[in-house]
Amino acid sequence: MGILIKSEIRKMLLKPSIIITWIVLLLFSKILIRPDTGAEVWADVFSKIYGIVPLIGLITFMIISATYTLEYSSNMNELINTTQNGKKKVVMAKWIGAGISTSIVNVSIVFIIYIDGLIKSNFSGLDLPLKELWYFGNSGSNITVLQMMIILIITVIIGSFFFSELGLYLSAISKSASIPFIFGGLLMGVPYILSGILSQGGYAKYFGVTPLWGMMSSELIRYKVPMALIIVQILIVVAGFVFLPRVTYKAFIKEGKR
Repeated sequence: MGILIKSEIRKMLLKPSIIITWIVLLLFSKILIRPDTGAEVWADVFSKIYGIVPLIGLITFMIISATYTLEYSSNMNELINTTQNGKKKVVMAKWIGAGISTSIVNVSIVFIIYIDGLIKSNFSGLDLPLKELWYFGNSGSNITVLQMMIILIITVIIGSFFFSELGLYLSAISKSASIPFIFGGLLMGVPYILSGILSQGGYAKYFGVTPLWGMMSSELIRYKVPMALIIVQILIVVAGFVFLPRVTYKAFIKEGKR
C-alpha cells in the first residue's frame, strides 16, 4: 500500500503543469502582505488566505481531476479489477495520495503567507486576540493569532482530503478530467462568491455549513457562525469521508465490468 501511495503522490505532484502552477502560487503568496503593525499584518494575513481560495481550488482540482482518466484510457481499470484486492487498494491509495498531495500544496501556500506575515510584523502579534484584528472585528473572539494559525492549518488539511475525495469520485464516474474541475470548482467557488455578496445582510454565516468554510475555518470565527451550523458542517464532512470512498470504489469497479 505504501508503494502505491508514493506512486500516486509522484504522479500527481511531478507533472510539469502542477510544478509550474505551484511555484507561481508560492511566489504570488509571497507578495500579498504589506509591512505594518502586528495587528494590521495578521488581519491582512487571514484576509489574503481566504482571498486566494479560488487559486487554492484551481491547483487542488488540477492535481486530482485526471486521476482515474489514465486508468480508463489505458484499460488499466480492467486489469486492476481482475487482481485480488487490487481495486480496493488502488482506490484507497488514490484517496490517501490525493489527500497528501493537495495538503502539501495547500499548506505550503498558507505557510508562505504565514512566514511573510511573521517577517512583515517583526515576529510580533502572535498573542493578539482575533477581536483586535479588523478582519475579525465583530467576532468578539479571544482566540489568539497563533491559535488560529494552528487551527487553520489543521482544517486546511482536513478540507484538502475532503475535496480530494470529492474530486476522485467525480473523476471515477465521469472518466473525464474536466468534470471534476468544473463541478469541484463550483462547490468551492459558489460559497466563496455568494458569501461575499451576502455578508452585508448578515446571511454569510449560513455558509458555515459548507465544506469550504470548514476548510477555511477562520471564516467561522469571523462571522460568528452558530455551533448548530458548525455541527451540520462537521456531519457533512464526516459523511463525505465515510460514503465518498465507497461510491468511488463502486464507480471504479462498475466501469471495469463494462
